[in-house]
Amino acid sequence: MSFELLGFGDLGSVHIGMTRDQSRALLGRGFEEFLKAADSTVPTDAYDDLGVHVYFDEGYRVIGVEFLKWSDLSWRGQRLSGADVLKVQQYMVTEGETLNFNGSGFDVNGLGLRVYAPDLDIGEEDAVIETVYVSFVKDK
Repeated sequence: MSFELLGFGDLGSVHIGMTRDQSRALLGRGFEEFLKAADSTVPTDAYDDLGVHVYFDEGYRVIGVEFLKWSDLSWRGQRLSGADVLKVQQYMVTEGETLNFNGSGFDVNGLGLRVYAPDLDIGEEDAVIETVYVSFVKDK
């Protein structure tokens, strides 16, 4: 299954306001529930075949989707998950996005993206994006 980020909180078929039941109907039965952290109260749905984890709030509405490097996530025709991190950075800047760097990648707040590319920090020239988290919740 391919996903295209259309805008903040909008992956086309998965979007702001979608319920857990709706996301499960769309993505299918091939998931496992798990608690992402020890203090988590709401399970995350892991679709390992798709390379997708779907996160929910206490009302079981989608608040974000994490794409692992073997998933198929793109933005404006540029592949994001598993792509060359330097190529993605250059493309996003060319498209007018502001990148906020951290120790393990960068964020693109305007799109709700958190990009995890740990090899970037150690100077790997061929670093790839390991995961991309697409947030459906605006930072306050």
